Amino acid sequence: MNAEFRRRVALVTGAGSRLGGEVVEALARRSALVAAVDGDGPRLADLVERLRDEGLLVAGRQIDVTSSDAVDALVDQVEREFGPVDALVAMAGALRLGPALSITDQDWSHSLAVNATGVFNTCRSVATRMVGRGRGRIVVVPAHAVAAPRPGVAAYAASRAAAVAYAECLAVEVAAGGVHCAVVAPADVRRVVDEVCFLLGGGGVSDALGA
Repeated sequence: MNAEFRRRVALVTGAGSRLGGEVVEALARRSALVAAVDGDGPRLADLVERLRDEGLLVAGRQIDVTSSDAVDALVDQVEREFGPVDALVAMAGALRLGPALSITDQDWSHSLAVNATGVFNTCRSVATRMVGRGRGRIVVVPAHAVAAPRPGVAAYAASRAAAVAYAECLAVEVAAGGVHCAVVAPADVRRVVDEVCFLLGGGGVSDALGA
C-alpha cells in the first residue's frame, strides 16, 4: 500500500460493480479515504466488508443517484464526516439491452435516469463544492464502451453520449475554478483503474477529454 492519496477523500459511485469495486480498492490501497456508493446494498456491503477487513479506509453509502436530493444529502454527509471531497469518480451505470424499435418507455427512462441524470446529479453536487474551494478532480467513467453504433444498445449509447457531453462541457466551465474533469472510456477495462488513478493523482486531464 502506498500513500499517493493520503488524507484525500474520494467518492466513487457505481462502486458495487466489478470495475467500480476495483477503482475503490485501488484508491483505498493508495491511502485515500473512499466513500463507496451504490444502489445495491448487499453487493456494496460485501465490498466494504472485504476491504475493511484488510485495514483499508472505505465507507459504504447506499443511495439512488437519480435523486438529486439523495445525492446532495450524501455529499453533505460525507463532507461532514470525512472532510471535503477531493476526488469524484462517477461510474454508476445501467445497461438495458434491446433493439432500438423495441425499447420500452421504462428502459429508455431508466437508462437516461441512471447514466445521464445520475452523472449530472453527482457531478453538480460535488463540483459546486469543489469550485467554492478552488480545487478538486472529477473523472466520469461510462459503464460500457460504445465505440461504434451496434444493435441492441441504443438506449445505453444515447444516455452515455449525454453523460459524456455533459462532462466535457462541465470540464470547460469549472477549469477556471481550479477543478479538473475528464472522461475515461473503458474500451480496455484493464486500463481503466490505472487511468483513473493517474488522472486523480494530477495526470494530464486534458488528454482524456472526449474519450
